[in-house]
Amino acid sequence: DHLDGRIAEGLDFETWSEIYDQLAQREMPPEESKQQPDDEQRASIISWLGKELEKARSSPRGRHLLGQFSFGNRVNHDALFSGEIKKLPFSPPRLWRMNPNIYDRTKKRIFKDHWMELRRARQAFSLEQRPGINDYSEGLFADSATLETLLRNARGIVEHQLDRDIPEIFRRILESDRAPTQEQAEAAVRFQFETLVLRPPETKELARYRDYFLRSIKESGGDIRASLEVCLKAIALNPEAVYRMELGLGEKDDHGRTILSDNELAFAISFALTDDPPDKILWSAARSGNLDSPRKIRAQLERILRDPVIAKPKLLRFFREFFGYHRAPQVFKDAKRFKNYDWGIVANQLVHEADLLVLHALKQDRDVLRQLITTEKYFVGHIGLEADPKDLEQRLIALRRLYDYWKGKPWQKLEYELETEVRSEIERLHPYFQIQPMKHRMSGGLIKDYMPYLTNCYENGLRPMLAQFVLMEGERERNLTSAHDQRFFLGAYNLSIDQFDCPIEQPFELNKEQRIGLLTHPSWLIAHSKNTDTNPITRGKWIRERLLAGHVPDVPITVDAVVPEDPHKTLRERFQKTEQQDCWRCHKKMNPLGMTFEAYDDFGRFRTTDKISGKPIDSSGQLDSTGVQSLDGKVENAVELMKRLGQSDRVRQSFIRHAFRYWMGRNEMLSDSATLIAADEAYVKSGGSFRAMLISLLSSDSFIFRKGEETK
Repeated sequence: DHLDGRIAEGLDFETWSEIYDQLAQREMPPEESKQQPDDEQRASIISWLGKELEKARSSPRGRHLLGQFSFGNRVNHDALFSGEIKKLPFSPPRLWRMNPNIYDRTKKRIFKDHWMELRRARQAFSLEQRPGINDYSEGLFADSATLETLLRNARGIVEHQLDRDIPEIFRRILESDRAPTQEQAEAAVRFQFETLVLRPPETKELARYRDYFLRSIKESGGDIRASLEVCLKAIALNPEAVYRMELGLGEKDDHGRTILSDNELAFAISFALTDDPPDKILWSAARSGNLDSPRKIRAQLERILRDPVIAKPKLLRFFREFFGYHRAPQVFKDAKRFKNYDWGIVANQLVHEADLLVLHALKQDRDVLRQLITTEKYFVGHIGLEADPKDLEQRLIALRRLYDYWKGKPWQKLEYELETEVRSEIERLHPYFQIQPMKHRMSGGLIKDYMPYLTNCYENGLRPMLAQFVLMEGERERNLTSAHDQRFFLGAYNLSIDQFDCPIEQPFELNKEQRIGLLTHPSWLIAHSKNTDTNPITRGKWIRERLLAGHVPDVPITVDAVVPEDPHKTLRERFQKTEQQDCWRCHKKMNPLGMTFEAYDDFGRFRTTDKISGKPIDSSGQLDSTGVQSLDGKVENAVELMKRLGQSDRVRQSFIRHAFRYWMGRNEMLSDSATLIAADEAYVKSGGSFRAMLISLLSSDSFIFRKGEETK
């Protein structure tokens, strides 16, 4: 009754979009309604409403909503992959606010090992920590708080450059009795640009800041330091230190699209894969005009992806944001339920092992998505992919010698700080104990943690896990040292500390009747759970939206979305409340999918009985909308569900749509159809190579061309 009929102006855009979706899916009017439109009437209404919503897309409200990640699946999936859309792809011109990871890397390059100054330089750019992909160009602005932080950091950075870690060019200027020459002023400007703006200055910029510096010296009565400080701060606050410029400053083609300039392309390519500015090879290609075709862009992408020295953190971050398993440590768990174990340590180790599963699939680069959702092999208690089996054997030898040294001694009475003589004896046991950095040196506290676990392992003929032992500088601190933490950590996989013989060669098969892929990994199950219970709604919604390209509306504010407590019923039985008419329209898209994970508790442990009610667990469910009739239908459990999803083209295409959003920093439009189809074809033809799919996306018209909104 309160809907605004001015649809084309973007008023009540969300509600009208929901109505359109429900009409198209034949969910409106409800099935039980006696008054139903015939096919012709329904088609007419859908056509009219679709045209009105298309007009609303260009309204301020429409543009804002369509730019949100939650609206991404509103773009018709079948239309995107039908091949019927012939419009050439492009992206709108944009300013993309600096990513916080890139800013952190810039700070570390400046402050290096000066930790106090690094901590004082606060993060200026933050992202919303909502589920999904958050680094969208739409809606990210440098507000007053951001600018205030940037200004404060600029002061700290310049003070550091002039007082502590002084670059040679600055030192020459400051220590000279004479005013700097034009060449010296230009060298200082050039250095600061490359440090903070992450590129060499253009000729006009170089002249402007040079003249500003030299003029400030005259106006200040010869105060060289103050003038240099002001100039360097001004460069630190350059707009490009805040926003990535992707306006399309290159040539315009016959279709009204402008290509990104050489500089824009160099940054776009580098920041798509790394947190660093373009390297020398990429800059050279940009300066020599060797980024002027998709083929040449692909060559640079292949080079960067192939180079093991170049860190490419954006790859793992995409999978973290897509699957969301990295949020497990953020889900509060009551420590009293488990005798005050250290939840953060356990959860972080589980996330690390999910990361290893992703990195392993990327390293193989064959059928990557299917591997991740249907693999029967896992990493447990493992250090990382970079570990050499021979190196692992040496670590095990070191631990055995440590155990043999202490097993007949009163290690239970050790003080935290070991005596010098004792420490020297330990260091002689094995070379690994000699190269430990000071903060990782063996202590009495660590030995008291290690010995119960090592005793258990060696008395039972078991190979210990290495993940909890920090033996070398530069390794991630895990500190999963106490027997209680280890016991609960292994319990998340339904493994026993008294029986687990940790394999050196990993990943290894766990229990293929209970575990399959990332969605039955403890980290994913925990991340999609509640504080004290499972969460079939969140889990089902995730599958519907991430894998099946569907959409589930938000809960209306008028709905009391509370599941009744009843210790005599299972969660499935208590969820029968959601099968009421007003609830089921949305819950039928989530419950049948999410209930298949009821075989796992809120810590990801497999179970067959509900602990509270004592009743058997029913983990059956229903799959629909895969695009293949033979895959749809009843499933017995999550294992069967994952196997079916792994065979669906729609699941693969939905995955590619999310990759598009992550690397383009926006939702897809219908005009991106050709880009998505090409990426899908690259993935399929390459045997499921994620690298091939990514190169296709990052050399597509959607990535390299810009075009403003069309006026009608």
